[in-house]
Amino acid sequence: MKTSKWDKIKRSLASGLVASVAMLGFVIPAQANQAPVEAPQVSSWSISVLNEGEKYGIFPLAWYTDGTFQQPITADKFQALLKATSAKLDALELKKKNTFTVPATEKVITRESVINAVYGVLNQYELPESINIGTDEPVAFFQKKGIVNGTGKGLDLDKPSTVEQAVVMASRLIEYTYDAVDGGAKGLLWKATKGQNTLYLLGSIHVGTPDMYPMKKSVRDAFKQADSLWVEVNLLGNKDMDYFTQSMAYTDGTTLKDHVSKETYAKLQQVLEKMQLPKDVFDGFKPWAVSNNLTLAGMTGAAEEMAQAAALGIDAYFTNSALLAGKPIHELEGLKLQADIFDKVPVATQEKELNDALDHILTPTGKPDESMELLQSWQKLWVKADLDKFKQSFTSSKEMMTTDSAKRLLGERDKNMAKKLMELLDKEGSSTHFVVVGAAHYVVQDMVVDQLKAKGYQVEFVK
Repeated sequence: MKTSKWDKIKRSLASGLVASVAMLGFVIPAQANQAPVEAPQVSSWSISVLNEGEKYGIFPLAWYTDGTFQQPITADKFQALLKATSAKLDALELKKKNTFTVPATEKVITRESVINAVYGVLNQYELPESINIGTDEPVAFFQKKGIVNGTGKGLDLDKPSTVEQAVVMASRLIEYTYDAVDGGAKGLLWKATKGQNTLYLLGSIHVGTPDMYPMKKSVRDAFKQADSLWVEVNLLGNKDMDYFTQSMAYTDGTTLKDHVSKETYAKLQQVLEKMQLPKDVFDGFKPWAVSNNLTLAGMTGAAEEMAQAAALGIDAYFTNSALLAGKPIHELEGLKLQADIFDKVPVATQEKELNDALDHILTPTGKPDESMELLQSWQKLWVKADLDKFKQSFTSSKEMMTTDSAKRLLGERDKNMAKKLMELLDKEGSSTHFVVVGAAHYVVQDMVVDQLKAKGYQVEFVK
């Protein structure tokens, strides 16, 4: 494998944090140790739609940077997009009146061709009468529903459709259909109030999947109504990113081998060989960074998949959405605080936890993919807003509740978060805020939600 690719993998690994940390309320700093990446080829008019559509899993993100995103769409990409769009709508489990067949494509795929084909994807389902499908021609129907907006010169129906235009159209169709049938991920959402002040508290899973998008319209509307977004850490242009990067890596010329026993380092080499990773991939990182990455890799898959899962994280989605909407973003903690919690753990404890992670990989006590399956089950319960089962599964996990690492992540942090949220609720006047933190801070007993209730604030779970 080429060195340049391994450089990318190293940067990806450096950016990951353990999935339990993600659940317990630590973000994945995807920018840490990453070299500048090629900017996506997108138009200003499409950015907000693509911020949604890229989460749906209907096109690979590589399309952004392969040099063709603003070029006429090819038959292969068009057919792949239609199949993926149909599969996304299939997830709504609507009854079908016919089976969609990907049409044979012309040499030049026009905007009208895309409209007709995407309309065909929708028309295969039995839909509520309120949608009024079949009463208008595809172009008129899509205009009424806001799926097609045209250009300043009109609809340009006879012009070749670019990849960007086709993706935007498919993305709008998915969002419209999910909203029309009241579909979408419900999430773990609470509403806290005092007087005229409201907090929407969304429990985040920091590593996501396309199944978690689109979110239910009521969740997105709650965010739109909010005056500001509150997150644990705002990673967009974070001034403390260098501090975090330096905290997880050795900067004194030493390497991991100089700080752990020969036995631990040898065990790490076995794991890296098993994972088909270069033997020096973690040499520059401290034990806590290595163990966190290994655990996350076990729950999400390969290095590239780790980065993709982080990009689909709930807090990352809302942070980007707030930026695009010009909504203020505030931090409950900050990246420096989170880095310090890990970095101040004694080296001996770090090595012990690294050995635990290595042993779990080399001699697993459960099924090989048990960790990944556990994370996937939480993601599915999150989509359904099944609070009881989510809480039961999470709190019964020894790794999430009883390990030394877990104990560091819950408790004092929750008191500080709850205190800041109480200050928002106690302010004079009227305000609405959307607060996204790791789900455990809300679902675990005696943490943020329970602390707000204990102080007399009105808090209800939004089903």
